Amino acid sequence: MKIGEKIKQRRKEIKMTQADLSEGICTQAMISRIEKKKVRPSRELMEKLAERLNVSLHYFYGEDSVESRYSKTTQLCKLIRQHLERREYDSVSYLISSNEELIDQTIGEDKLFFEWVTALLYDYRDGDHDKALDHLIALEKMTKNGELRIEIIDSIGNQYLRKEEYDTAEKYYQKGFDMFSEWMNHEKKAKLLLNYSVCLALQKKYSDCLSKVFQGLDLVVSENTLFLLGDFLYYKGYCLENLDQKEDALEAYKKALMIFDIQQNEKFSVSMQLTIDRIEKELVNVN
Repeated sequence: MKIGEKIKQRRKEIKMTQADLSEGICTQAMISRIEKKKVRPSRELMEKLAERLNVSLHYFYGEDSVESRYSKTTQLCKLIRQHLERREYDSVSYLISSNEELIDQTIGEDKLFFEWVTALLYDYRDGDHDKALDHLIALEKMTKNGELRIEIIDSIGNQYLRKEEYDTAEKYYQKGFDMFSEWMNHEKKAKLLLNYSVCLALQKKYSDCLSKVFQGLDLVVSENTLFLLGDFLYYKGYCLENLDQKEDALEAYKKALMIFDIQQNEKFSVSMQLTIDRIEKELVNVN
C-alpha cells in the first residue's frame, strides 16, 4: 500500500476529514494530492501528518526504512533532551549506550548532537572537565548549524565558568549572543542569556548583568512561557540589591518566588523566601 493510501486509510479510521488533517500543517489540496499519489510528501511534512494521525513514521514507511531510522533518531534526541533538562545524566548515559547501533548510523547534525551529549557526559557523569572542554572546543569548529552551535558555545562558556575563568567564559557567551537570529529556538536563547547573566553577576558587573537579564525577561515574556522566568527574576533582584536598590530588588524576588511556587520548585522557593525575609528586615531597620 502506498503512502497516500495509508494516510487516507488512517484518516478514515479515526473519522478525520482532509480539512481536519491539513489544518495548521498544509493545504487541504495538498492532502488530496498526496492521497491521490500525485505528489510525494517531504519527510518534515510526514512527521507532522503522522503526529496529527497519532501514528509513528513506521506506520507509513516500515521499520527498516531511512525515514523510520530518522524518526527513531528524532525521538531519541527529544528523550535525551528531556533528561538533560532534568539533569538526569545517568538516564542520558543509558540511552546513549543502549542505542549505539542507531547512533552509529547518524550523519550530519544528528551525529554532532550526539557528540555534544558525549562531551556533557564526560563532564557531568565522569567528572573529566578537561576532556569535556577539549571535546567541546573541537566540536564547535566542526559545527555550522546555528542552534546546535550556540548550545555548544554555551556549554564551553559553562565549562570556563566552573573553572572560574570568567573573562574567557564571557567571551564565549558574547560569541553565542552575537549569533542570535529571529528563527532560533527561544529556550536555547534563554539558557545562554541566563548563563551570561550569571557570569556577569559573578564578576560583579551588575549593570551589564541587568541588561542581559532584561533581554532574557523580554524573550520569555514574549513567548508567553515560564521557562527560566523565575531565574531571570531572581538575578534581576540580585543585581538590584547589589546596586543598593533594595525595594525594587524585593519586588523582583517576590515575583521570582511566585514563579518557583507555581513550578513547585521547593528548593528555590525556600531559598527565595529566606532572601525575601532578610531584605524585609533590612528595610525595616533602615526605616
